[in-house]
Amino acid sequence: MSKEEIQKASDVHILDYLNSKGESVMKQGKYYRHADHDSLIINENGKWYWNSRSEGGHGSISFARSFYDLSFQDAVRDVNGLSIVRDYTRDVNKEEAKVFQYPSQYEVATQKNIRQYLVNERMIDKRLVDSLIKNDFVVEDKLKNCVFKWKNSEGEIIGADRQGTVKMDTKRGYFKQILANSKEDGGFRVDVGTPNKIALFESPIDAISYYELKKPENIRLQSMSGLKDQTATTAIKELIRECHQRDQSLEIVILAVDNDQAGKTFTERWRDLLKNTEHHKPELKDWNLDLQKRKKEKVMKKEREIEMER
Repeated sequence: MSKEEIQKASDVHILDYLNSKGESVMKQGKYYRHADHDSLIINENGKWYWNSRSEGGHGSISFARSFYDLSFQDAVRDVNGLSIVRDYTRDVNKEEAKVFQYPSQYEVATQKNIRQYLVNERMIDKRLVDSLIKNDFVVEDKLKNCVFKWKNSEGEIIGADRQGTVKMDTKRGYFKQILANSKEDGGFRVDVGTPNKIALFESPIDAISYYELKKPENIRLQSMSGLKDQTATTAIKELIRECHQRDQSLEIVILAVDNDQAGKTFTERWRDLLKNTEHHKPELKDWNLDLQKRKKEKVMKKEREIEMER
């Protein structure tokens, strides 16, 4: 292990390392919190601390050793072996670095990889995927990622989710990332008709899958990219304001997050806060798994019918 190799790995910002590994982090003030381990805090200066384990350190190498249980040498190799996307820099504290700028230069004209992933692997209807691409909600980037654009009511891009389409050897299986400096209380959203209802989801793919399963009308499908109270609050307030401008009122808030303990806790908290809520719970863990199950059952039923005709 040469000094040059160690220095190269040391120069990689921990947030860039996390994003390149497909680990999702959420910005909270001057700090970042790991989406799956909320006691794991990362500072903009590169320091990190995992409260539940009473462990901490500085930089990508120490983090890789602790989080992935690697030796020092393997941690250096892991950091250096990635195609690091340098969305974060050493001057993250500069104000201009905090302004979201959508990296349109990374977009490609093809949709081959995202179509294959969304239609064949996630089993989302091809016509729905075509519509999302046509209306510039979903694009493919140079790294074959599926990019879900966050747009506000004026159509401005205020953030984005990146979803990998190629399997990775990580706990998550696929690369996942929220683009640096995305609006903290923003998220991917799609309006169906003239919305007087809003449904909250944990991911863009869950929102799309729910739509295909339920075919709701006059609704805003809002992803929070996790379970973010701030995003839920802003999204509900914005739709209330838009409804008032049309001399309407917000009819219902649909809580449609994952069917797990975290989703249950989120749902119970928001049902206590709001009166006009409905809880739509997926049968399996999330809406996309429900969609895949339905599609597979249809295929099996058709195969049985063909077999019986023979």
